[in-house]
Amino acid sequence: MKLQDLLVYNDILIQCHDYPDPDSIASGFGIYCFMKSHGKKVRLIYSGIHDIRKPNLLIMIERLGIPIEYMRVQEYEPELLITADCVHGERNVTDFRAGIYAAIDHHVSSRNSSELYEIRPEYASCSSIIAVMLRESGFDYNSVPDLATALYYGLYTDANSMSEVSHPADRDLRDFAKIEKELIPLLTNSVLSLREIQIAGEALNSINNDREHHFAVTCAAKCDPNILGYVNDLIIQVDTINVSVVCCFVSGGIRISVRSCINDINAVELTRFITEGIGSGGGHRQKAGGFISLDKMPDADPDSIVDFLIKRVTMYYENFDIIRAEEYTVDPDRMKIFVKKPQLMGFVASDSIFGYGASFRVRSVEADFKVRGSDDLIIMTDSRGSAYLIDRAKFDSTYEVTEGVFDVRADYHPHAICFDREPRKLCFSCCRSRGGAKVYARRLDRNTKLYTIWDSKNYISGMVGDYLVVRMDDQRDVYIIDRERFDEIYKEL
Repeated sequence: MKLQDLLVYNDILIQCHDYPDPDSIASGFGIYCFMKSHGKKVRLIYSGIHDIRKPNLLIMIERLGIPIEYMRVQEYEPELLITADCVHGERNVTDFRAGIYAAIDHHVSSRNSSELYEIRPEYASCSSIIAVMLRESGFDYNSVPDLATALYYGLYTDANSMSEVSHPADRDLRDFAKIEKELIPLLTNSVLSLREIQIAGEALNSINNDREHHFAVTCAAKCDPNILGYVNDLIIQVDTINVSVVCCFVSGGIRISVRSCINDINAVELTRFITEGIGSGGGHRQKAGGFISLDKMPDADPDSIVDFLIKRVTMYYENFDIIRAEEYTVDPDRMKIFVKKPQLMGFVASDSIFGYGASFRVRSVEADFKVRGSDDLIIMTDSRGSAYLIDRAKFDSTYEVTEGVFDVRADYHPHAICFDREPRKLCFSCCRSRGGAKVYARRLDRNTKLYTIWDSKNYISGMVGDYLVVRMDDQRDVYIIDRERFDEIYKEL
């Protein structure tokens, strides 16, 4: 769905979820500004048993001029109802009537079958989705400073002070929103109440500690998501705890915060393992967060959710092998020989972006990485938008240049970011791999974490059915390729 698709309607109600948080308010405000710019009759509302009372939300609304209204009982039936950071019919939003329903949300929902629903669970916040949709519609959110600040703060709170930012669209909003900088500290220092300090203390006092695997799980009373991060940052400092999971019940579901202080456990990977099939999650190696929909666990209570989390974390620990490339030996009886097929790829010389010697970052779906422009360094990509670097000698020996522009068919096209200049969408030329390279490979029969010879601190994950691959001409070079990609790249001899 695009925001332009909604412009056929004139009488529009934008509804945040009950007891809205900064992300829901900011998202609704973004839609409101877009509709107002097109002359639509539009109102921004929320409902619930009582109106907004939290100091940070009241300051946000007042200082940024957000025209949000409290509607306890539905006053009229609009032509179009758009829910922001929620979906009509879910438990966390009052059921108001409308002619047509639309929704924009970043939580997994069972009610996302409508063409007018835009659900992107891989994003850390709904504000990030709105920022992308506004940009795609030709609306510059930075042209409205109050809106830019609101969207930034929406992401800031939902991504636990930016520690759980994951998708490149989240990173773009974090880096490029032109915000009222002095307002963010004021808002963040107006969050804690005496009751929330008590909630933190109660959660710390009821930790479940697994001494075998050195992880901890606890459940807090209903609170602001940042309280979970605050509690978790304290727990992970305990010398006998390597991984910590803290949860609390919020409107419509259960929010979890995950911390890890060891290389073998990636916090965002663990979060996604916990929420698989019942929610969503994202973040970084050490800090991550997720959301579990109550529709997927309708009978959950604090005791049962703690038991569930303990089981999921234990399963994660016991469900993978660890391989270190420098210690790995090829077993010919278990591995078959495959040959690499010719592949169409995209490439661009690193010194053609901002010039020779310029330092910048490449932002892609998977991560950011640093680059210094050089005629010896090539930026590569595949059709999925996964970018990486190779030197020119390897490029010349492995690829041949072909005609045309390479088409990246991905949710996010790789960009080059240099903070004293505008970000640039990378334009890739086409090249074709020469093929013919031989490898040993086998399917994984257990989930696996691989430390390559190139990086002894960060592992590559492989799931059951993916392939462990070893280059025949350099058996130190061990890597993992997912099953679909492997079939595209290799064929058995």
